[in-house]
Amino acid sequence: MYTHAWLKSFSAKWWGLPLLLPLMLLPISRLLSARLHLAEGDVYLLFLPLAMMVALLMVFDWAALPGIALALAWHYGALLNWVPTLAICSVFLTALSSCWLGYRAYAGRHWGISVGGTRLMSVHLLWFGFFLPALFVALLQLIVTLSIVPEENAILPRSPFAVRTLINYLSVLLSCVSMIPLYYCLLRIFKNPRFARQLIQQIKRQIADEVTRGELFGWIVLLILLLLILTGLGMVKDNFRVGDYALVLLLPMMLWASARFGYLLTSLSWSLILIILCQFREQFLANPVFFHHLAVVSSNLIVFTLTFFLLSVNGTRQRHTLNKTRRAALIDPIIDLPNLRALGVDLAKYSHSTLCFLRIPELDVLSRTYGLRLRIQYKRSLADHLRPLLQRHEGIYQLPGFDLVLRIDKETHHLRIEEMATQLNDYHLTWDGLPLQPDVGISYCHVKPPVAHLYELLGEMSAMAEVSLHSRRPEDMQQGNVPVENNVREKVMMLHEVQRALETDSFVLLAQRIQGRRGDDYHEILLRMVDSHGEQLKPDRFLPVVRECGMTWEIDHWVLEKTLAFIDTHRHCLPAARFSINLFADSLCRPHLAHDINTMLMARNIEPWQLVIEVEESPILSDSSWGNRSISRLRQMGCRVAIDDFGTGYASYMRLKEVQADILKIDGSFICNMLDSSLDYQIIESIYRIARLKRMKVVAKSVESNEVAEALKKMGIDYLQGYAIGEPQPLLALSRGEPAQLMVADASRGAG
Repeated sequence: MYTHAWLKSFSAKWWGLPLLLPLMLLPISRLLSARLHLAEGDVYLLFLPLAMMVALLMVFDWAALPGIALALAWHYGALLNWVPTLAICSVFLTALSSCWLGYRAYAGRHWGISVGGTRLMSVHLLWFGFFLPALFVALLQLIVTLSIVPEENAILPRSPFAVRTLINYLSVLLSCVSMIPLYYCLLRIFKNPRFARQLIQQIKRQIADEVTRGELFGWIVLLILLLLILTGLGMVKDNFRVGDYALVLLLPMMLWASARFGYLLTSLSWSLILIILCQFREQFLANPVFFHHLAVVSSNLIVFTLTFFLLSVNGTRQRHTLNKTRRAALIDPIIDLPNLRALGVDLAKYSHSTLCFLRIPELDVLSRTYGLRLRIQYKRSLADHLRPLLQRHEGIYQLPGFDLVLRIDKETHHLRIEEMATQLNDYHLTWDGLPLQPDVGISYCHVKPPVAHLYELLGEMSAMAEVSLHSRRPEDMQQGNVPVENNVREKVMMLHEVQRALETDSFVLLAQRIQGRRGDDYHEILLRMVDSHGEQLKPDRFLPVVRECGMTWEIDHWVLEKTLAFIDTHRHCLPAARFSINLFADSLCRPHLAHDINTMLMARNIEPWQLVIEVEESPILSDSSWGNRSISRLRQMGCRVAIDDFGTGYASYMRLKEVQADILKIDGSFICNMLDSSLDYQIIESIYRIARLKRMKVVAKSVESNEVAEALKKMGIDYLQGYAIGEPQPLLALSRGEPAQLMVADASRGAG
């Protein structure tokens, strides 16, 4: 641990690696700089030390400055007196410090970003491609003109307007523009060898997706052949012009790289090409060498460099924008989760996957109550809740509507799906102070690419997840056992039975007495279905299929029509009959429900007070949705509205405070145990007192004994319902005054 900390400090502190590297790199940079000894004076094609120093600053920041100063003093102190040495060191340090300070100010907190990126390309060119060479050459020219540095020991003449000055300025400019990326990458690798892997990955990301290995290999081979021409064929004196013409061939080769391979590969390869060309300059430069010829060659190389870099930056940015757009197309912009398209892409990547389908049908009702924001927040929160259970390459995907899909590894799916099911059972979302915990159905299956019919597969998984809502366990679509196959088959058969019952009036209406303390009794209508075998089915057998297939209004309409027809037909013997009819939440949310019911009442000349509409306790009772509007309009018409099974589901005292209804039916689970549980007794009494404050009548369900009935009467409950009061009987039996049949009562027990 101590050694690691020391190495980390050594690679970052000014007295460590930043102090040693300039001492090693300055002689090498001077050696690789292309210096020509001409009769008129020395000139450079490349001047690498300045680019090397900029790269040191980009890697080590200000910690590199002491090492740079020491290397300059060591190098020039061995060649010159202390005054020229001090002057030259001052020129280097002043130019570097000024431009680095300006770069840091413009780049902000992103100053240390890799030169392989394109975000700071314009700032980089401004300070190191324009200001730094100009300031460096201007200061150097100043000390030569003032004779602080002898002209014979300087690369610049005393006159600032000589062609030699222009050539050396172009060499510094070319070096700063083209060589900094190469030095930077080498320094980063030397500081941390793991950067080499990051560099390779960054180069791969910048290469166009359609580039093949063959294309890249072909470009490398052609580039090597061209370099051989420039550095080999020109060795024949009579063929020196071949080198000049071949130099122009670098333009299409590097344009190819700029358009296809990205900025990083283009800049690094061009830096190496320039070093090679300058080292073999005698083979492609004309002999004798003229200043004007060198100025043209240097200018062309600078133009080539800027063209290659700007084109490669533009191409890289375009590909980055395109890839970003493609990635955005794989993310749902509202839920912020991968979508079906992303699921298809990910399924094609892996040889085997397990799809886990989550179906949350109750989100439909909650969304109608609280709006789209609830659905969005619930899906986001549920995804965050499940994400810690997923591995890095697995994902959660958004489906239209109220469903989600998980893609997990096939090898460990059994235990993990069970764990997810447990997590889902424990999860709830708190919304407006209410804990919402809708049921989640889970189905799963294994797939391997190619998945040709993904949408059809998800449809089958949705149906199986519906089965899971009733079985209370994850359902495997591929387990191949009889129960699951029977569940799917039975659901299809039940749908056909419901459709047949509607067509043939094979439903049966039962009535159960609700006793009023003041003699104002009424009856609740209970629905049964007679199947094709003559068996009478309870509602829990066929109503789930009715809900899933969207047939709720057809059933409710049938019950309303038959009940009102009974009232109309038997008004002579039951003149003040009142009936309570349960409606589905979907029917309650119909915009024209109140109008439709009013039309039915007027058609049979039935008073609205004879009809009590029962609705399940739910969030739709306390907002401005169509369900709440229907309740208000029904009450305005004169119908009574009863809240059924209060105390379960989403019930709370806050809900009771907001609910608008005439009758409150307390859930039977509290009534059954009220004599044995003081808590249940207190809950019943508290609900009764608050309902009384809202001037609501109270119905106690599941009254199974006379003792419970007497206790409820003493409490002041308005209505009693249960087998101790009256058993369900056929509706027609009311007109004949017949008692309930035991067989019918047994068939109805627990379903009303």
